[in-house]
Amino acid sequence: MAIVSPSMTVAASTLPPRVTTGGGPVSSRRGRARWFGVVLICLALAGASCSSPTISSNAGNGPHNPSTPANTVYSKAGPYAVGTARVTLPDGDHAQIWYPVDPSNVGGKSKYTYHVRSWFPAALASNPALALLPDSVPTDSYENAPAATDTAATGDPNNAFPVLLFSHGYGSYPEQSSFLTDHLATWGFVIAAPDHRSRDLGAVLSNTVTTVGGPDLVDLDNMLSFLHVENNDPSSVLYGGLDFSKVGVFGHSAGGGTAVTMAASNPAIRTYVALAPAAGVLPSTAKPGLVMYGSSDTVVSPSNVQQLYSGLPAPKRLIVITATGHNVFDDICEIHNGNQRLVDLLKTSAGSSGPLGQVATLADDGCFPPDVSPPSVWPLIDQAVTAQMRYGLGIDKAPRGLNSGLDHAYPGVSADYYQKL
Repeated sequence: MAIVSPSMTVAASTLPPRVTTGGGPVSSRRGRARWFGVVLICLALAGASCSSPTISSNAGNGPHNPSTPANTVYSKAGPYAVGTARVTLPDGDHAQIWYPVDPSNVGGKSKYTYHVRSWFPAALASNPALALLPDSVPTDSYENAPAATDTAATGDPNNAFPVLLFSHGYGSYPEQSSFLTDHLATWGFVIAAPDHRSRDLGAVLSNTVTTVGGPDLVDLDNMLSFLHVENNDPSSVLYGGLDFSKVGVFGHSAGGGTAVTMAASNPAIRTYVALAPAAGVLPSTAKPGLVMYGSSDTVVSPSNVQQLYSGLPAPKRLIVITATGHNVFDDICEIHNGNQRLVDLLKTSAGSSGPLGQVATLADDGCFPPDVSPPSVWPLIDQAVTAQMRYGLGIDKAPRGLNSGLDHAYPGVSADYYQKL
């Protein structure tokens, strides 16, 4: 996802020198090919204007023993299957929800495949040029499966599931990072992602983008209000299943900046994760946060993300993934059409006129060598985001895999890790 040109500023500072550690051969967590809509995330790029491992201490940023092992329990799928549903909010916006499901309730069911064009306005969905593009995306979730009611497997005694809000990137749509939203639901989270119609894929394609009035925050606030209603509605799949004492927010690119800003503005938010974020309004009070970005990102300037991180209040963590680009946090690089990736096909259109040429020119951030293959990095992302949410919401009383060792825990993946607690 690309970012909008941020109008908000963050405090300037610098990070300590980074120390990288390496790994062995690349391995992929998911071997299956993914189909994705061509215009999806990379068209988001059309609107763009755009550490070393540490010990736990108040000072932070001290060296640690690189041989220290990491707890990577959250890299693997959790104890639940995943359900998903498309919902319509009172203002007419659509949203996607993921939630835990008892594995015994998905026997014989097919996994959900969504279509990127389902997020398009009608005029765009019928566009002949766009209609020719592959847009079917298989996921690990099951559409409209019954939600789990037993929370024991999460380790949370409250008999309800914690809530996470997700903010998608500029020129994108709610299902953009299905590898991560599916994964979080297996660990007992309910994830809700509104469509930011002011800057989504349809708005970018139709040149109707607007950011006046902070519509992203309105979308997320409306989403949270909708979940409160659903929790009290006996006909809802989520009835009685949501724990509003545990609410977190995360987002990618423009949505990453939105996640930071919502953490600053909404007291219901207890923790946040910003993935390759644009600038945001920084929290003035202590809320545990995690920032992640790729060292070779050419869409969001790494120096800008470092600046944002430096201005955040502690406790905070930063993971810089070596030799990865902007799209490591979404599925775009893994779109596959027969024997050829979508991004490979798009290269033949680079420089041509129209939306396809625009996408082709911008679609390769993080998808080609020397950048590391995104699926080999997804276990690190799954681990870090899941661990941050569980610890930040108080489910885990101590962090599991959010300390020294995570930067070199995965073969073929290197990272720089910072924390200030």
